[in-house]
Amino acid sequence: MGEELNSIRGVTKTLASVFQRFGYQEVETPMFEHLDLFTRKSGSEVVKQLYAFRDKSGRDLALRPELTAPVIRLYAQHLKSAPKPLKLCYFGHCFRYEEPQAFRWRQFYQAGAEVIGSSNPACDVEVILTATEAMRELGFSSWDLRIGNVDILRRALRASGVQERDQDPILRAVDSKDEERIDRELKRAGMSSDRAQELKKVFSTKGTPDVLEELPSTFVDRSSLQDFARILNFLRSLKIPFSVDLSIARGLDYYTGVVFEIYVRGVQVAGGGRYDTLVETLGGPPTPATGVGFGVDRLAKLVLESKSLSFSTEPKVMVIPVTGEDVPEAFRIALDFRRQGISTELELADRKLAKSLAHANALGVSYVVLIGPAERAAGRVVLRDMKSGKQEQMGVEKAIKKLKPIT
Repeated sequence: MGEELNSIRGVTKTLASVFQRFGYQEVETPMFEHLDLFTRKSGSEVVKQLYAFRDKSGRDLALRPELTAPVIRLYAQHLKSAPKPLKLCYFGHCFRYEEPQAFRWRQFYQAGAEVIGSSNPACDVEVILTATEAMRELGFSSWDLRIGNVDILRRALRASGVQERDQDPILRAVDSKDEERIDRELKRAGMSSDRAQELKKVFSTKGTPDVLEELPSTFVDRSSLQDFARILNFLRSLKIPFSVDLSIARGLDYYTGVVFEIYVRGVQVAGGGRYDTLVETLGGPPTPATGVGFGVDRLAKLVLESKSLSFSTEPKVMVIPVTGEDVPEAFRIALDFRRQGISTELELADRKLAKSLAHANALGVSYVVLIGPAERAAGRVVLRDMKSGKQEQMGVEKAIKKLKPIT
């Protein structure tokens, strides 16, 4: 409520503006989906983190825990014939059965953007630029963009003899940053202690793009780094600050290539990457894709705390009738102001003038427009600057012209 909700609305409006300027088309998906939409790739274990239920028709459903899979389901069913690459964006509430904690809620608001239908690394750059431009538009002076690559991690695991079915649990452990969990999953996959330590060095690779040259050739084929290098070089040429971080595996199992996360003051506010097999997994034709999701609630809270932008919806103007006979004219004046795009409050409680002015001050109103018998007779109003206390009599049109620039 109040300023928190104003901040959420402001962040949403800012993201929508960025999406529009980047050429994304907005889509909307249902609040709940068939359960197998989320278990098909992530397995039945994911159900523990979902609000899953059976409806009156006996269908297994779930409140959506994220929005990429529902949007890809929408694409596979209705949009696969659209010109490629197809750029989609979205907003919506999501639900996860997790332990509530700072910056983590069971119900949260997510926004995102997807580029579907092209494997060109330029699409990954476009998505990352969408995310960093959003950070700039939201007024953050700095943020931490960390870029990894799931394909590098999977190649390293394959080179170590880890079967495909055993890779996802390991990558989820890597993403958790839990050393004991990583050791446990590597051991479960049959990894020797020495080999596990070598792999963990790959998983912990961080720094400038030059650190990729230090990856052991026993794990990584240099030719597989070409697309990744192109993406990093694009970003460097655009002067986008970032760091390489191969510990990023993203908790969702559908990522296949470059992945990234954005942090503000240590809080993750965005994340995404390439997922070239998800469309096919969800029933569509083989289709490459890449995208990014934003935690709107997290962004709104950080914006509010840092005061990086003001999303206040407090009325800028209040029209106050001096007597009961002035009320009809006050309504007409307020309507004229509102039709000119000026946020206008109207005194509706029949208070005395002094109390009306005190109420306007409590609302943070910048100007008060007074209309009394003398003003009605002269076809004018009194415009009062609430900050300085100065007031001037003028026509309604002049008052509108004076106030319109402050909205």
